Amino acid sequence: MNAIRQIETDDEIKIFSDPYRMKIINAYIKARKPLTVKGVADIMGEVPAKVHYHVKKLLSIDILVLDHTEVINGITAKYYKLTTEQFKVSYQNVNNHEALFDSTTNMILSVVDEFKEDIMKGAKYLKQVHERKDESRNGYIDKEEIYLNEKEYFAFAEEMRALIERYQIEGDQKAVYNIFTGWFKKYW
Repeated sequence: MNAIRQIETDDEIKIFSDPYRMKIINAYIKARKPLTVKGVADIMGEVPAKVHYHVKKLLSIDILVLDHTEVINGITAKYYKLTTEQFKVSYQNVNNHEALFDSTTNMILSVVDEFKEDIMKGAKYLKQVHERKDESRNGYIDKEEIYLNEKEYFAFAEEMRALIERYQIEGDQKAVYNIFTGWFKKYW
């Protein structure tokens, strides 16, 4: 499932870039297994009917596919999975650049806001338990500029993906850390 799914039409970008749908995609990524709509709703703390509407949208552009069905107490449960965990948005074939740019910007900002909320929850927790002995283990934030040619850009992206995948293995004695990565070409 390591292929990159290219998101390139107006409809695909509009459906994909919805912040709520990004949360659904993240629920599947975190679960690492096929889920029913109810399973996703439970993870998100949402109503299944709302999740179902958005799952149908993701199915319509092949972000999600039906994995299998199971009959549970006489009801057929549909289990869906992601077609891939990596997505790339391309604006080369779009017609309404401004509207799609705005929706993509909103999606990015929702990811930033979610990371910010996690930082704030962590800070609040640490303040409550007065855990200040070794703050270096609680987290780290940095912002740097790097210089890349096109070949280096793609190599860097692959190295980051491999690094993150290496540490996504759960196990005993492991704490969960959130990582927020992103890079973009600076034009100013």
